[in-house]
Amino acid sequence: MGRSRVCAVCGARLPRAVPARRRYCSGACRAQAYRDRQTSGRIITVGVLTAEAEITGDAKALERLLCPVCWQPVLLGGRRRRDARYCSGTCRTRAWRHRRLPREEPEEVRATVTSTRHRAAPRGSR
Repeated sequence: MGRSRVCAVCGARLPRAVPARRRYCSGACRAQAYRDRQTSGRIITVGVLTAEAEITGDAKALERLLCPVCWQPVLLGGRRRRDARYCSGTCRTRAWRHRRLPREEPEEVRATVTSTRHRAAPRGSR
């Protein structure tokens, strides 16, 4: 009796009646394997480009390849925009808050932010 074959992505058993070349249990697993291959290719490309920019001292290339908030590589393409500047939504939000929020707020302004205007009215008071 031969070994049971499993899906290369999720590890589920493949039916016995499928062709010997089949590697995935479903179209979703096949698509996930494709996305993983594309992402790994982008990771390698960004790594090579970052190393070349560091060796040559090209600051503009480093700015395009690395997130300006956390200095992690920005993987363009796939599920991300080709003109993305940040590695994640968290870094994009941090940058926006850093640009938009004032440097120093007076204490009285911070205390007045909480308001009683939106407290729930008692039932039946209308």
